[in-house]
Amino acid sequence: MSVRYEETKTPQFEVENVSGLQQISLKPPRNSLTTLFLLAWLGGWTYGGIMAAKQLTSTFQLFVAFWLVAWAVAWLWAGASLAWQFSGREILRVVGSDLEVIYTVLGFSKRMLFRGADIRDFTVNSNPYPDQYRGINRGIGLPFGAGNKTGCLKFNYGSRTVYLGAGHDEAEGQMILGLLRKYLPTTATRAGSA
Repeated sequence: MSVRYEETKTPQFEVENVSGLQQISLKPPRNSLTTLFLLAWLGGWTYGGIMAAKQLTSTFQLFVAFWLVAWAVAWLWAGASLAWQFSGREILRVVGSDLEVIYTVLGFSKRMLFRGADIRDFTVNSNPYPDQYRGINRGIGLPFGAGNKTGCLKFNYGSRTVYLGAGHDEAEGQMILGLLRKYLPTTATRAGSA
């Protein structure tokens, strides 16, 4: 009986040179089951919203109006999650000695610049998926949303912890940190630096 080797996984990021800077472009995770669920849910949710809007236009009801506000928030969240899965990118690059993080989706972007001298304990996150984000939930959500606590990398910045690389494994985090370490100040990646 022969045993086959397990296939190695290809990293879900690309290293590119853009305008003389090395940048790491991370693809968002894709979970087929999650994507199918969100697509089906969004279809049903859209139909429900259309029916509620028709009812509201014929007879105003305060409850239906409030429900439509909640409907719109949930619809936008699900739509943004799908857009992130299909067209999103998380870009990491070191400019000078500062870390720039750019999230792009459907032509929109959010840029954050972290002063390299203020970054401390930049390390691989040994628990990139807290319990509530394991399994099917892994592909849901937006990494740049408030309160993000997932990612294969983390660092302290003042009194907060910043997480990067949502949906990526610890091994990918080690590869990415190895690339960034060459350009960040040594105080950023040294454990326990003050």
